Amino acid sequence: MARGRPDRAARHGTALDLGCGNGRNAVLLARSGFADVTAVDYSQAAISWATQRASEAGVSLRLQQASVFDLALATGGYDLVYDSGLFHHLPPHRRDSYLQLVAAALKPGGHFGMVCFRPEGGSGLSDAEVYERRSLGGGLGYSEPALREIWDGSTLFRIRQLRQMKPQRPAESGLFGEGFLWAMLAQRT
Repeated sequence: MARGRPDRAARHGTALDLGCGNGRNAVLLARSGFADVTAVDYSQAAISWATQRASEAGVSLRLQQASVFDLALATGGYDLVYDSGLFHHLPPHRRDSYLQLVAAALKPGGHFGMVCFRPEGGSGLSDAEVYERRSLGGGLGYSEPALREIWDGSTLFRIRQLRQMKPQRPAESGLFGEGFLWAMLAQRT
């Protein structure tokens, strides 16, 4: 994350990476100065991969295999909660409970960072079609107004930044980006 952005204040303390996958972002958080990073994924294979990645990077992570909805999180335990690809895989009826979970995990004024599908990155299914088909079709895409309604409209968060992600940079840069994704930073009210 670049200089001058509101995320500067979020680069310390404790972090929670929800849907951590291979651990790429959890490792980055640990390297960026977070003293305590917890990373959670539903997949045991992902946790194994994240364990290996953390070991190779020489960082310490608290790794946990679980559904985010089954976590026993301390209320207000984190300065930053990060989600890179979990939210767009949640069925519509889980959105409110997810917002509540994230809000409860954050300290007052804490930050929530998220990467999720833009409309062109998602399945194109409406909420009604998700239930008709019994499928998310690979993940839901969100318009800017939809994300603002969900996150700003909750009264739990204030979106500080919402932008289209920049396209992928060369692999050797260590950075990731795809134009069909949103990058969002919100703050707990």
